[in-house]
Amino acid sequence: MPEHAKPGHSLGPVGWGYSTLVSGLPLRRDEGCPVCRAMPLRDPHGAHTPAGLSVWPAGQRSPATQRRGLFVPGSGTHPARMLPDLARHAIHTFSPHRGIVLDPLVGSGTTLVAALLAGRDAVGVEYEPHWADLARANAAHAARQAGGGTWLVQRGDATRLPARLPRLLRGRVDLILTSPPYGRTMHGRVEHRRGPLTRFANRYGPPDPASLAHRGLAGIAAGMRSVLAGSMMLLRPGGFVVITVRPWRRDGVLHDLPGALAQVAIEVGLQPVQQCVALLAAIRDGHLLARHSFHQLTVTRASRAAGTPVLLPQHEDVLVLRAPTGRDHSPAPGAGAR
Repeated sequence: MPEHAKPGHSLGPVGWGYSTLVSGLPLRRDEGCPVCRAMPLRDPHGAHTPAGLSVWPAGQRSPATQRRGLFVPGSGTHPARMLPDLARHAIHTFSPHRGIVLDPLVGSGTTLVAALLAGRDAVGVEYEPHWADLARANAAHAARQAGGGTWLVQRGDATRLPARLPRLLRGRVDLILTSPPYGRTMHGRVEHRRGPLTRFANRYGPPDPASLAHRGLAGIAAGMRSVLAGSMMLLRPGGFVVITVRPWRRDGVLHDLPGALAQVAIEVGLQPVQQCVALLAAIRDGHLLARHSFHQLTVTRASRAAGTPVLLPQHEDVLVLRAPTGRDHSPAPGAGAR
């Protein structure tokens, strides 16, 4: 069980987990999706259709292979990019063809790229001007590759949704797919060939207290509450929200960010569907091939050397929620700016 688990969390089992799907959720298999191809076609009891697996093998291909050719130059400077195969699997599973996919914390635009290439329309909101420009460039690049597609990137504060987006989107979004920031810095990249080890591309932007990336755990949770509350007004009744999030270790302390975000999502009126694990390691002949950043490996080794028996992270939690249907589709008090 992941180290941040605690009683009451509906974590999927380690290994191939067959989760119970909410009534009405279709089982769609995308044969072009590396995640789907890595899943067994039958459950252990011999069923003829793939069950809803709670473990998503999102690391079968290396991050570099997943991203090759999909993004414009310079996209690698963003410090925390979602894996394209993970985004593709979530989009295919939880949104219909020609549906609308929204990422309110779009960053460099991985969600938009995956949505457009999957035949969906894509909408993104980004606070940092540089990343908003990069997301626009990547969306335009993906639309050309897909031979069309409608997309929009709005520069603005996602905690003030839905005011930042056209009114015609209200009640029409099929899927919100996003990931939160993780403090001021992330793993980034390293260079050691020309002298001392140097980290770069590890910051979201300049210091700004209004940015979620420059807040602590409580501030990130409060900000995400505002983001999700405003997003409720954009979702269609029964629309899905998928949040990919990992435990957050800061100064040697493990913070349960997945649990904090699950709690605020429920508080704003979203209904929990399932909690999955996106496996970042590759599965090879029944064994796991670790995929990690140099920074992750360095921190893990240093912690173990100091006597803290931490493990190398190889998963992200995937929180799946949905908006109420019918008459129950109403935001919580104080939800979003109008």
